[in-house]
Amino acid sequence: MFAFAKGSADSRVAAADSTAVASRAHRAGASLDLDDVSLSVANATATVEILRSVSLRVAAGEFVCLLGPSGSGKSTILNLIAGLAKPTVGRVRSAEVDVAGPGPDRAVVFQDAALFPWLTLRDNVEFPLKLQGLASATRAARSEELLRQVHLWRFQERFPHELSGGMRQRGAIARALATDPAVLLMDEPFAALDAQTREILQGEVERIWSATRKTIIFVTHNVREAVRLADRVVLMGTRPGRVLHEERVDLPRPRAANDARVSALANGVARRIASEVEKVAREEADDAWVAPGAHGPG
Repeated sequence: MFAFAKGSADSRVAAADSTAVASRAHRAGASLDLDDVSLSVANATATVEILRSVSLRVAAGEFVCLLGPSGSGKSTILNLIAGLAKPTVGRVRSAEVDVAGPGPDRAVVFQDAALFPWLTLRDNVEFPLKLQGLASATRAARSEELLRQVHLWRFQERFPHELSGGMRQRGAIARALATDPAVLLMDEPFAALDAQTREILQGEVERIWSATRKTIIFVTHNVREAVRLADRVVLMGTRPGRVLHEERVDLPRPRAANDARVSALANGVARRIASEVEKVAREEADDAWVAPGAHGPG
């Protein structure tokens, strides 16, 4: 009788978990708002202004790329949305609610896949679900669904060191999607990959976004990547970081990296941001540096 009662209770818990996961599977993207956000950080000698008066609204389900040179605050904006940092001035909101800290409704994919090396790929994907206390059967069903979505199911028992860089990043995306967040924050996730793998994963991210309609904020230095992926490209200026321009990408999907329309728009965006890139290069180089195409001394 006790075993039967316990089994019934476990069944009810598993059913409840399955219902919860199923309901999350339909969670749409959430809107994001940065309202006149500034961020300054004090060090031993001075106060450094990281962001100045950044206002940005992202619609639920929109794919936005933040594009700009180093020091323009792109990753800082992701940290603010993720709840890993707080603004000095202004408000950050997700789904019309002030962001007070990290939460399962917002997930981050970093440049380094950051998979736990002692866990198999499947256990890595299940890890956030385990933290939520979901039953083993529910975790197993969810991890299988996600690993199939990123085409890694047959590698489920591999450890991270047994996977290529591209496979590890696909695994990191699957893990980020495990809790079915409304917002996916991607911080130069393909920067360390070769060009061919990068193009393949760009297509994968576009496919996943089309299927799930999560809100995606994608940080990149690569103009063509931004234009290929985004509904809208936000150009950032540097020191301090600020919004310079927003470019709507009104091109049909799916987009190919070698599409002439992508190339033409990318060239226009690159011209807009060239002065900011040159500004950073001048600040970070010695006095002998000259801009490409310019004439050096003598």
